[in-house]
Amino acid sequence: MGPLGATEIVWPTSMDRTSLRSFEDYAQPTVSGKPESALFGMVRDDQQRFHEGVDIRPSARGPNGEPLDRVFSAMKGTVAYINQGLNGPYGKYVILYHPEAELPVYTLYAHLASIEKTLKVGDKLPKGTAFATMGHTSTSPNAIPKERSHLHFEIGVMLSANFGNWYNAQPDHRGTPNQHGIWNGQNLAGFDPVPVLARSSVNLLDTVRQLPTALAVTMRTKRPPDFVQRYPGLLAPGSDPAKAAGWYVEFTWHGLPKRWTALPPESKQLPKGVWSYVALDHKFRPQLVQRKMITADAKMPSETLIRNVDILLTGTR
Repeated sequence: MGPLGATEIVWPTSMDRTSLRSFEDYAQPTVSGKPESALFGMVRDDQQRFHEGVDIRPSARGPNGEPLDRVFSAMKGTVAYINQGLNGPYGKYVILYHPEAELPVYTLYAHLASIEKTLKVGDKLPKGTAFATMGHTSTSPNAIPKERSHLHFEIGVMLSANFGNWYNAQPDHRGTPNQHGIWNGQNLAGFDPVPVLARSSVNLLDTVRQLPTALAVTMRTKRPPDFVQRYPGLLAPGSDPAKAAGWYVEFTWHGLPKRWTALPPESKQLPKGVWSYVALDHKFRPQLVQRKMITADAKMPSETLIRNVDILLTGTR
């Protein structure tokens, strides 16, 4: 058993976690060959492309060079989504939801060679349950050669249960159906899984609360965003969604809304419009610009922040 108020964690592949001394021991680099390209953050294309998880290499291969590693549930959870099709960069993937964790996060397991045929949405999995085999499934132009087979592992939170309404309202999406529902990658905000996987138990609410704030926005709402109902642990003390006319929301540099302070109707912090970008920690400015959270001059929100806020606000007007 882990300590009280902690979720027990297991390594999500057949690799022996106790044998790992540094990230180079498990990282599967991109074609660049740089081990850090397997990690979370602006680690790709000369720091121009964001990677929202960690890529774990195989520990064993068959005679044909294909990985033999099994993929395991990193913590106790419920199967939320199974994608058996080759219809996107994740290839075959599974998402688990973890309602009993201190913060009800999701975990995502991608590029799978195969998924257990008996696995179905709603299945409850104890931690360490094998449900798939590592692979290199993806779609062109994101094809992954078997030499670079890996498990792409993510952990994070869902922005909005109303994501489908937002998606369908975007002119850019006309003619491109949303194949993954609320589990579309645009609706998922991850955080670095490496510190979580490094431990046998972890308090996931504390983990997210302790992520540094890089910028803040204020927003006006008629109804509370469903995010605060799903993650009440991220509310600032004394914040009552029922009495809020808006919110002061703190974001990480990569776009996760980590702390929500309710603003009463009389608050002078309420924006004149629907929302406003109001505060910046300058030490995160380079990452915020690279992640397209803010413009290069740091004066305006950029596409990632605009999209995430728009998704969060869906259904609040």
